[in-house]
Amino acid sequence: MDMTESEQEERELLRKKEIERRNKARNSRIFLLCGSLFEIAETLLVIVGLFVLFSVLIFRVFNLPEEAAKTIFQYSTIVSFVGGLFLGFMIYKRCARFVIEKFHLEDKLSNEVLGHYAKRDKNAEKEAMKK
Repeated sequence: MDMTESEQEERELLRKKEIERRNKARNSRIFLLCGSLFEIAETLLVIVGLFVLFSVLIFRVFNLPEEAAKTIFQYSTIVSFVGGLFLGFMIYKRCARFVIEKFHLEDKLSNEVLGHYAKRDKNAEKEAMKK
């Protein structure tokens, strides 16, 4: 079973494409793993920062009566948690976008990952919704 030269070239091209696809998939998994670890740590820092900020404001700055301070502190704890999660997600997405652009990872990551972190053109989205 001798292969012609064109068949060998085609097989070699397919092999290179498969290797490139696997490398992109591996790089994407590594990027997402590191990004997830960063997001967890960064979100926890934001939550703790908001918690400390609200605590200082309630107990040191405003000098509220004890009962009012306890109630406001309970609500501020919820706001710290939910706000910290929301801010954490926003910060993470911007940091991931920055890292992709700064280190030119567009050709090293899969299209699914790049699509998730791509900047969205709001005008184009509005035009697409009209159609």
